[in-house]
Amino acid sequence: MALAVVSLASISLSLSQYELSISMLIFIFCIALFAYNFIKFFPIIWNIRNHGFSYVIFFLSLACLLLSLYLFIQLTILSKIIVVTGGILVLLYTFPLNKDLNNLRNTKGWKVYLVVLTWILITVCLPFLSNTIFEIRLFIQLVLIQGIYIYVAILPFDIRDLDSDSTCLNTIPQKLGVSKSKTLGYVLLFVNSIFTIICFDFISPMTLSSIPSFILLALLLKLSCPNKSKYLSSLWVESIPFFWAGSFYLIT
Repeated sequence: MALAVVSLASISLSLSQYELSISMLIFIFCIALFAYNFIKFFPIIWNIRNHGFSYVIFFLSLACLLLSLYLFIQLTILSKIIVVTGGILVLLYTFPLNKDLNNLRNTKGWKVYLVVLTWILITVCLPFLSNTIFEIRLFIQLVLIQGIYIYVAILPFDIRDLDSDSTCLNTIPQKLGVSKSKTLGYVLLFVNSIFTIICFDFISPMTLSSIPSFILLALLLKLSCPNKSKYLSSLWVESIPFFWAGSFYLIT
């Protein structure tokens, strides 16, 4: 997941400035890895009766946290605001607002939009705000392209977990069913493809790397079904941004 975040962020960095900032990519990788593990393993740490926790993951996450704190100091003020905003969203995603309320993840209908917003803050907003020149048009284009992509990429996970997710999550497959959710994903990817061509031209590196990535996601979405092997989503779907970034740089 952290590599997927870094891959999308690297595309944004390349389009928004002339040189890649390696320290920025390392920072994004570290905070993504720590945030994901914090959300996933905090309930296990909190529940002392559970002995299935991996201390290797704990110390790896702690090392990423310390490194990210060091790199955080070097960020611009606007970049720091974006990171803090993302951190608040992660906390709200994990912790209930009070003892009588669910966290935002379990609040009806919020999950998918919260995930998309958090990813966009890190993969688009942070790279753009780290640059001295802010191109608003390019920024909006990437927010829409990556936002739609992330939205559709969540669908295979929600379809896989359809039988195990609480009904209070009100995920897209829970509301529309599997077939209509897939149709929605295909339509959004098609619209995203047309929008990318309009914004970047048909033979640009962005378009030539994006279209195959959207096709791959559509194929994996088609293969998705409840209780499908976790590797379809957790490995193959999350590896598409790595393919997207790699093909982008090869074509460039």
